[in-house]
Amino acid sequence: MARREWLEIRILLPETLQEEAGIFLTAWSGRGVVLEDEPETAGEQRLAGIRSYFPAEEFSTDHRRDLLHYLDRLVSLGYRIGELQQRLIEEEDWERSWQKHFRPRRLTGRFIVRPPWEEYAPSGLEVVLTIFPGMAFGTGRHPSTWLCLHALEDVAQAWPPSPPRQVLDVGTGTGILGLAAGHLGAKVLAIDVDPEALAAARENIRLNELQDRVRADDVPLAAIREQFDLIFANLTAADLRSLAESLAGRLRLFGQLIISGFLLSDVSEIQKRFLDQGLLFDKVLHKDDWAALVLKRS
Repeated sequence: MARREWLEIRILLPETLQEEAGIFLTAWSGRGVVLEDEPETAGEQRLAGIRSYFPAEEFSTDHRRDLLHYLDRLVSLGYRIGELQQRLIEEEDWERSWQKHFRPRRLTGRFIVRPPWEEYAPSGLEVVLTIFPGMAFGTGRHPSTWLCLHALEDVAQAWPPSPPRQVLDVGTGTGILGLAAGHLGAKVLAIDVDPEALAAARENIRLNELQDRVRADDVPLAAIREQFDLIFANLTAADLRSLAESLAGRLRLFGQLIISGFLLSDVSEIQKRFLDQGLLFDKVLHKDDWAALVLKRS
């Protein structure tokens, strides 16, 4: 029986675009993508590879047109995009190809992310997050995730050894923020409305052996009555504006809220929306054009 052939499509683009491009490519191909760990230097920019895979017989001129239209739009926004690369590979080679690009990666001073087939021995205060890279978004590469993890490092320094902090992760995706909090001893409720995201989060909870600390659920935010010591909301600016009252209402006295997923240009507006809910500004963090806010209730 002949082995199935796959078309591998590789694109070089700015590293900060990897996860966003991954979301497009996952929807476009109906399959996961490979985000390469080692950027290439092109002039003053660091371009990172992203790979998408299609069964060769399914790839059509319409697929190619949609992909080129997406890349042209990125170029029109001022991003540098490398040459589109294509090659045919057999199924057995495809399975090896996508796995070899995932290696343990340091996200912040404490947090290391690794795929389940790669070992990493932590030292000192390092925390290892085991993430199966079946979905592009939520592997920790996007600036908004990075900012939330940095904010968590700061916030968790003041956590007492007991009782455990109660944490809510809204829009958990693959669960990376909830897992990070769980590894630091918190009890976490991670919620998402996307069934695929919940499935990924539950698998990652199992891989991290955090079933006793982290629970992933599709319960809507509006149905939650508990209050929490810490809430993550790494969402879009529009979602944060609409959920501001609900998020603030789930924060207990002296609790902290870490929000991200918006640009630096949106900080003033987003901050005002949450201050109007009675919260106090703590700090703002930023990376590239992205920002995160830490707010508190007192």
